[in-house]
Amino acid sequence: MKTSRLELDHVEGSTRITRMVSRVPLRLLETGLHDHGVEIQLSSYGGGVLQGDQVELKIRCGELTGLLLKSQANTHVYRNEIGKKAVQRIEADCEPGSKVWNIPEPLVLHEGAIFRQEQIWNIAESTDFILADWMLSGRSESAEQFIFERYESYVLISVDGKAVVEENLSCYPAEMDIRSPAAFGPYDLLLNLYILGPKADEHAEKLQPFLDYPQIHTNALPEDRAEFPRKPVYALNPLPDGNGYLFRAMSRTRRELQPVINLFL
Repeated sequence: MKTSRLELDHVEGSTRITRMVSRVPLRLLETGLHDHGVEIQLSSYGGGVLQGDQVELKIRCGELTGLLLKSQANTHVYRNEIGKKAVQRIEADCEPGSKVWNIPEPLVLHEGAIFRQEQIWNIAESTDFILADWMLSGRSESAEQFIFERYESYVLISVDGKAVVEENLSCYPAEMDIRSPAAFGPYDLLLNLYILGPKADEHAEKLQPFLDYPQIHTNALPEDRAEFPRKPVYALNPLPDGNGYLFRAMSRTRRELQPVINLFL
């Protein structure tokens, strides 16, 4: 696995990149200063994730540093014809007083794609941390929803060495009733927003207008799945021990959830 590296330190009152190494196929691009530090965009020489790619990024954010991590565009995972899954892994250590927001564009799974994503974040209790993890079932303009082969996502977030979030998502459309209410129902996009740190309450308050959005609740499933509610659904749940919040949302299109992401950009 080819490992790219990013290291930030607080130097003379500002966040400075003290090490940045890109390994093909991943590219790290410094795109300027943000209101809380530096902005780094992730890009790819191949225009996306190709079959068999093994990509790893290791990040260290020193004390009092700020990082906004984004992607240059949607992360497209292309068709896999060799049966060897593509893997993208991020492992990060964030020291006290840091402000680290990872808010990429959606992951878009093409027909036949096989992909595993791993994110391991070790943060301090005083780290202002936001992680957006969203997946689109395929290229909507090509009507290829849920015809990828396999998608796996693993997220582990530890605070001062103690795991507070650990989630495993596995999606095998050919082996699942993907349109079941227990799976994706009528929706094609899933967003998970992890919010931790001393400003978690403040950030969660920004999401209240979406939670106030009228939603349909019923104890009986419709006989015809075409009758499933089509409006986005939202949920906000506290994490253990007051560490923060997990916001989940599902929608049919990216446009419906973009206002949620815009709150933090």
